[in-house]
Amino acid sequence: MDLKKIIKFKIGSEDWEMPLGVILLLLGITFVLVFGGAYLGFKFGQR
Repeated sequence: MDLKKIIKFKIGSEDWEMPLGVILLLLGITFVLVFGGAYLGFKFGQR
């Protein structure tokens, strides 16, 4: 897999270009924060 391949996409009226590695990094960070927040919310909710 070529992590430096440029991925082009459109959000609203703006055109974006990002390397595949950066997109995967952002998705990974997002999932870690989402699951971490859900876990902490569950733990605080049990108290």
